[in-house]
Amino acid sequence: MKIVINALSALRGGGQTYLINLLSEFKELNLDYKLIVITNKKNNHIFEKFKNNNIELFELNFASKNIIFRTLWELMYLPKFLKKHKANSYFSPGGIMVTPIPKGCKSYTALRNMLPFDENERKRFPLFSYIRFKLWLLKRVFLLSYKMSDGVIFISNHSLQEVKKFIPNIKSKSRVIYHGINSNFLTKSAALNSLPEGVIENQYYLYVSILDVYKAQKEVIESWLRMNSQGNELPLVLVGPKYNDYGEQVVELIEESKQDNIIYLGPVDYNKLPALYQNSRALIFASSCECCPNILLEKLASGKPVLCSNIMPMPEFGKSSVVYFNPYEKGSLEAGVNHLEEVGNLEKYSNLSASRATNFNWRKTAKSTFEFLMNNN
Repeated sequence: MKIVINALSALRGGGQTYLINLLSEFKELNLDYKLIVITNKKNNHIFEKFKNNNIELFELNFASKNIIFRTLWELMYLPKFLKKHKANSYFSPGGIMVTPIPKGCKSYTALRNMLPFDENERKRFPLFSYIRFKLWLLKRVFLLSYKMSDGVIFISNHSLQEVKKFIPNIKSKSRVIYHGINSNFLTKSAALNSLPEGVIENQYYLYVSILDVYKAQKEVIESWLRMNSQGNELPLVLVGPKYNDYGEQVVELIEESKQDNIIYLGPVDYNKLPALYQNSRALIFASSCECCPNILLEKLASGKPVLCSNIMPMPEFGKSSVVYFNPYEKGSLEAGVNHLEEVGNLEKYSNLSASRATNFNWRKTAKSTFEFLMNNN
């Protein structure tokens, strides 16, 4: 039995991390079938370490050039590739599955990006912008993909319910499989990495996430400025890359505030994040649009108190283990901080975070995923 996995679009971030963890666990599960992973010139080196008798890599030069060449390859050559390699299942975790699949092979995809389905979040981007058009187009391509595929993996119940509004019978060919937590975040590593200059152990509130409009970093900073005006001295530390104008606006807001206790560290190496989490006083996650909030799971694993957005699907994952706030409601984050700072609450929510994190396991995720990919064969 063979499963072909399309990793052409897994060039960075969550998509790449997802496949890395699946392949890592596949090696440990000792399953009796073979994986063929289609890679890009830009990411083949990431997956090279997984090659063995049961995992084979195919690096494609033509499909590596850009998204147009990738699409052409998938439409024109992928069916022949699947037939040649006698694939039983084809999995496109990036969400796009519009290729006619040969008989004898089942097709699967996944929903990993909720922005195309969230009208309120799309409106945060300029009306006549590339990103707004891209999200509009992706929604239609995703829905077509789900209709064409034999199975769809959802990584939250919330995302399943949203798609169900457009495809009422989608549940009949889908499964909800949560992501796991990388073991690096579960292992206490506070002593392995020194903290950045100006960051003091157990004194700072930390927000790690890419700087983008639906992550609400500007609203978090504005809340901190209001708290500062009332005598707050606790530092706010922000970590994450910036790729667009919003990121520049966040940095500009911090610089213009001239507040010593609001610090932007920029992107931090993934391996250094666990120590940064575990040395914090508390953690913040203010996102308003997620499928499965991986960063929230990592924060729970740190065993530190978490202040979390109350917008779905965050409550699906945090349950009663975190303190919720509305990132777009004035005073809401401030109330959350005040609640955490009450006697005994920092310790209480630290214990709740650590307990909740035990529900998310990559071994369990991988086992459920591969079972689903082979369930019709």
